[in-house]
Amino acid sequence: MASEGDLAAMDWDDLRVLNAAAECLSLSGAARHLGISQPKASRRLRALEEALGARLFDRLPSGLAPTPAGQRLIPLVAEMAKAADAVARLRPALPEEARGTVRISAMETVSRFLSQRMDRLFAAAPGVEIEILPAHADVNLWRREADLQVRECLPEGADLVMRRLGDVAYAVYGSRDLVAAQPAARTEARYRDCEWIGFSEDRLFFPRQKKWLDARLARPPRLRSTDMDVVLEALAAGAGLAVVPCCLADNDPRLVRLTPPIEGICRPQHLLSHRDMLREPAVRAVADALQLLFKAERRCLTGEGALAAAE
Repeated sequence: MASEGDLAAMDWDDLRVLNAAAECLSLSGAARHLGISQPKASRRLRALEEALGARLFDRLPSGLAPTPAGQRLIPLVAEMAKAADAVARLRPALPEEARGTVRISAMETVSRFLSQRMDRLFAAAPGVEIEILPAHADVNLWRREADLQVRECLPEGADLVMRRLGDVAYAVYGSRDLVAAQPAARTEARYRDCEWIGFSEDRLFFPRQKKWLDARLARPPRLRSTDMDVVLEALAAGAGLAVVPCCLADNDPRLVRLTPPIEGICRPQHLLSHRDMLREPAVRAVADALQLLFKAERRCLTGEGALAAAE
C-alpha cells in the first residue's frame, strides 16, 4: 500500500489516463484521446493501481468496467481534470500583452474566406500567431482543441460565449468558358441541359444545398464531393455548374454568377469560445477582429456586393 506521501506526489499523467479510460471504457480509446500508445496507457494505469493498492477496472472482452474502488475515485479525478483544463485555459491570460498563438476552427468555406483576409486579422492582433484549422467536426473548447470556433449550429454546454457573426449566402455559378459555350446555363434550362457538381451523401456537410439542388436537377450530378474546395476547383475547371458561397465565388475571375443568392440556404455563422479563454488578451483581440471583419464584409458574405446575372 502506498504511503500518504506517495499519494500526494501521484503522477497527474497517470490520473489523466484514469479519467480518459473512464470516459472511453477502453484502453485503446483512452490512448487515442490522449495521443499516446495503448501500451503506454496500460502501463500508466497499472502504475496508478499499484500506487493506490487497488484495482480500478476489470479488463473484460467488451472493454473496461470500473470496480467499486474505481467508481469511488473516478468522479474525483473527473473534477481534477476539469480544474486542470480550467488552469490550462487561464494560463495564457495571465500576461497582459496580446501574444501567443490563437487557433481558429472553421469549416473550409469560412477558413478559405479568412485566409484571403489575413492581413486584416494580423493588423488587429500584431503580436499574435494565428492557426486556422479547417474542419466540419466540433472541437472541444473546454480542452482547448481550439481557442475560437466558427460554426453554423449552436452547441449545448455551459461556459461558452457565442457571438453572431453574420450569414453566408450561396448562388449558382459556372466557369466563364462553360457559360460562354452553353447559353442554357443562363436560363432555367440549366437544371435540365447542363452538367452539375453536387454534394456527396457520405458525410453530408451541405444538406440544405444538396436538397435544394436535387429538387431541381433532371439527372444526378456529374461529380460529387464532401469538400467545398474540391467543388470550387472543379467548377472553375468547367466540370459543371455548382451551388457555392458568394463570398468565395464572386471575387474569382474564372467564375460567373448565374442566380441571385438562393433563399433558404443562407447559413448563419457564430463565433464560439470558452468564457475563460476570452480573458486571454490574444484570444480576445482575434475574436474582436473576426467580428469586425464579418461586419465589414457583410455585403460580400450575403452576395450583395456583386451584380447577379439575369436568370
